[in-house]
Order: sequence, then C-alpha cells, then structure tokens
Amino acid sequence: MNFLPPAFRHAARRGVLLLSVFFFASALRAEDAAPVRVSDTTLFDDMECFKIETPNATYLFGKRGAGFAGILDPKGCDWISHHHGGQALGEYRGLPKCGQPVKYFHCGYGFGQYTNDNWFTSAVTLYEPAHARIHCETAQHDAIGEWDFFPDHATFTLLKIPGDQYWFLYEGTPGGALDAAEDFVIRPGGRRTPLTEPWKEVVPWVVFGAKETPHGLLMFNHQTGSPVDSYVSWPYKPDKDGALNQMTVFGFGRRDWQDPKQHFPALTGLPAKLTVAVLPDTTEKSIDAMVKLIGAAQKQ
Repeated sequence: MNFLPPAFRHAARRGVLLLSVFFFASALRAEDAAPVRVSDTTLFDDMECFKIETPNATYLFGKRGAGFAGILDPKGCDWISHHHGGQALGEYRGLPKCGQPVKYFHCGYGFGQYTNDNWFTSAVTLYEPAHARIHCETAQHDAIGEWDFFPDHATFTLLKIPGDQYWFLYEGTPGGALDAAEDFVIRPGGRRTPLTEPWKEVVPWVVFGAKETPHGLLMFNHQTGSPVDSYVSWPYKPDKDGALNQMTVFGFGRRDWQDPKQHFPALTGLPAKLTVAVLPDTTEKSIDAMVKLIGAAQKQ
C-alpha cells in the first residue's frame, strides 16, 4: 500500500479493517446459525456440563460422569430431569448409565452417593457446523466412550467398560414429569402401552411419549441379539415412604423387575452403539423416518 498517496493509504487501511470486522461478524453469525452448537454451562453450582443445542433437542451432558443430566425438547420439557439427591426423584435419573454396580456414563457419577476419584475427562474432539463429537475417558482409562451429535439425533459408542458387560438405560421423566397412567411407550408394530404397564421383550427401538408435549424420545439399539430388554416405572410398588412411579426404568440389556438378576447387565461385545433422538411427534410416520435414517447412517 506504500505506493498510494497518504490519504489513499489511510482509506485503504480503514477499508481492510472494516472488511476484517465484517468477515469476523459473519463468522460469528454463521456459528450461531450452525445446526449443532456446543457451549459450557454449570448445573447445581458444581456439575460442569456441555450444552449441545440442535434444532430438535438441547442436551445437557455432565462432564465428570459422562452422561446426560437433561434432554430438552423444543417445547422446553426435560425428559431426564436429573438433580442431586432424591433417589428416583433426582439422583437416579440419567442416560445411558451403562455401568453396574459402578455407575459409569451417568451424570451423577462422582457426586453424592456415587462419589469417587476415577472421574471422566470429557472433551470436544470434533466440532463442525452439523457434527460434534465428545470423547469421554476415566482417569484410570478403564471406561471410554464417545458421543456424536447431529442436527436430528445423537449416537453413543461404548468403547470400553470394566467387565465388558453393560446396558443402555433411560431413567427419566417423559415430557418433564412421569405420569404413568397418561404417558406411554411405543414398540415396533405400533404397540402403544401406558407407563403403568411393565413389560419384557427384545426390541430394536422404543419411543416414549407424554401428555405434556407432542414430542417423543426414541432410543435405538444398534446391537442385534440382545438377550433381554425391559421397562417398568420406578418405584413400581410403594416403598417405605410411599413413593411410587417417579421415573422410567427402561433398559436395553436389563432383565425385568421380577428377575433376581435384574441388577446385572446382560449386554456384551464392544464396541457398542446407542442412538437417541427427540422426534417432532410420535406418529408412525415420524418414527419410521427416524428409524430409517439411523439405519442408513449405521450402514455408512
């Protein structure tokens, strides 16, 4: 620019500065408009989380425990509703909760009754406009997994867990609060049953629905040949304090509520995958479309 007269050099520099500001602002707007956005947040003053925002859902992912404390649908209803204490009213709630008796991949892992010194380190290892990946690994390197977030679903890959036995659980609150009589679950074949009705059956996927919201929560098991899957509300009978029906207990690889071995995970074989998605509604059309999308992605 030195070949220009002083007045022109000043104008040129000012133009370059304005152009730089324009491109920087444009980049910020593009990031804000990206279909997958990741930021940091803290719940309950001590649970550091990633907040993953997509068009279909907002995920609150606990870094220490490597599990979801909340999954909010576009209406703002929280399908997990985890908080400290309260047993089934709070600290038990989570997804995917792969470990037993040690609660690996549970947002509450490392807190309260689950206090330990083998925390997960969770880090964003891939960040693109329509795809983010979070890698999670314990300090002792004995449990490892990754979540891949897309605009319309999220897929978990379990890479390592002590004992190589696991399950994928959903313990939470359809639509924000469990109403066992009016909330429901849909299984393949269009079978819809209220959440008062426990069952055991091997299923490739389930969709939970609630009266408070048109949305649904789909869970898709990528493993074939699961020995057992089951659902029951919890507590399924009044406990000593009278508590009843405070959260769902659904599990791929979880034996039914009457089985003496119900607390022993039944899935084996790694790596293993689970996909979750918040659906626009619980119609057959929406369910089929998402199941086909997940199936197509699995083949890639």
